[in-house]
Amino acid sequence: MAALRPAEPAPARRLKGGLLAPEVVESPIEGDLLALDDALFDADALILDRVASRGLVYGGPAFALRIGWEGFDQLGLWSKGGGEFLCIEPWSGFASPAGFTGEFKDKPGVFNLEPGAVRQFTLRVGAVS
Repeated sequence: MAALRPAEPAPARRLKGGLLAPEVVESPIEGDLLALDDALFDADALILDRVASRGLVYGGPAFALRIGWEGFDQLGLWSKGGGEFLCIEPWSGFASPAGFTGEFKDKPGVFNLEPGAVRQFTLRVGAVS
């Protein structure tokens, strides 16, 4: 199970053929809890392209990890059936939307960093005590 902080009310997205599908899907997150199941990822990654959280707790009764991030605007979650793992990827940018034909600089999720400017990305992982 993964608990996100705060709740994630926005719909989620999926990939189709390696591209971001145009359809939004109802978020499987209830409040701040995502119940994990192999079937959750049958349709590929779960993409939160408007993630409200800046961290989550992943674990079960015997262990838990706290994962926090700053500077990332999206979150990708995926697993392969029977893989017994969950990949948690804070993202800044994502796969091209299906049908996108514009220039890379205009792709959704891409940001422009002016010469000399700085943008910091932080990822923290630690055990929950």
